[in-house]
Amino acid sequence: MNRKLIYLLSVLLFTLNSKSIGQTFDNHLFSDYKIHTTDTSKLFIEIENINYLRNNEYFGKVVEGYTLLGYNIAPKFTYFPNSKIKLTAGANILSYYSRNDETKVSILLSFQYKLLPKLDFVLGNIYGTVNHKLIEPLFDFERFLNNNTENGIQFLWNGDRFIADLWLDWEQQIFYDDPFQEKFNVGLSSCFILFENNKNKLSIPFQNLVRHEGGQINSNSSALLKTIYNNALGLSYSRNIHSKYIHNIKLSSFWVNYQDLSPTQVQMFIDGDGSYSTLELFNKSFDILFGYWYGHQFIAPIGNPLFESYSRKNIFIEEPVRNIIMNKISYQKNIFKGINLGFRFDSYYDLDDSNFEYSWSFLLIYNGQFLVRNF
Repeated sequence: MNRKLIYLLSVLLFTLNSKSIGQTFDNHLFSDYKIHTTDTSKLFIEIENINYLRNNEYFGKVVEGYTLLGYNIAPKFTYFPNSKIKLTAGANILSYYSRNDETKVSILLSFQYKLLPKLDFVLGNIYGTVNHKLIEPLFDFERFLNNNTENGIQFLWNGDRFIADLWLDWEQQIFYDDPFQEKFNVGLSSCFILFENNKNKLSIPFQNLVRHEGGQINSNSSALLKTIYNNALGLSYSRNIHSKYIHNIKLSSFWVNYQDLSPTQVQMFIDGDGSYSTLELFNKSFDILFGYWYGHQFIAPIGNPLFESYSRKNIFIEEPVRNIIMNKISYQKNIFKGINLGFRFDSYYDLDDSNFEYSWSFLLIYNGQFLVRNF
């Protein structure tokens, strides 16, 4: 049985067995950033934990296959001194099983202030990774598992017609004579709602991402400054169905762009573009996505590398044009208060190389909040 047939059968199998979604793929992984007035003067202990097994079966020239088995745990104290301020202090521990030398501990400190009724300001540990709601060519889902701590500054606007997330994620800071470069990401993920009623919603999502690596005080002065810009402009339509099996459908199409804005351009391609179109089906437990990607000389430093036109690991390996059809299935089930079990299957079929690649993941997610004291 060839890989193309396996792909078609997998799509059919998962679709037929879907019986029970949110209105955005992976929305069950998003954090609730709103400050609730009922929490005023309360101190909580919060525990966020993700245990995961992710297996990437990649066979093409662009990305090599590998497996990740590990966990993220973030215990923290959260205090609401009034109805506009949220203070958080804790730590995040990232570890891979059987690799004790790879354990990473990060301090979490954040200050959140409601500047306006619809605008929140966050300084320190921000609401990152999947919370930015970036499309896959710009942001790789795997960063939620192995690089999910973002620190910097963030502005969150939640209006009736306009929703926006503007952030700076300072990934690597430098001091004088450090042998490495500073790294940071600046992003804007926004959505303008053209029309919305009880059944239909039409919106224009607009996403920007700048990746910068450089610095002036590091000792490695020979390392070239790099600035990569990606953006995506789309049109999205969703409709509530409320049938037995499907509760909501969503159609989206994006034009995606890449530009190398570095003073000295050394990337394999200076600029490129692509189109990313998806059909999503939602119900209570399943998210299902069908999509198509066309990319021409496309590069995105923190996007899914399968969509790029070159290999990050194998020098001089390139595929300037990428034609990929994809299917994604995400299942989530609440098995106890605060505990969710999830399974995710992502598949990609390269139309030019007749190559089928896929990944599957098991996720166990725990989110617990315990009241310590009401002042």
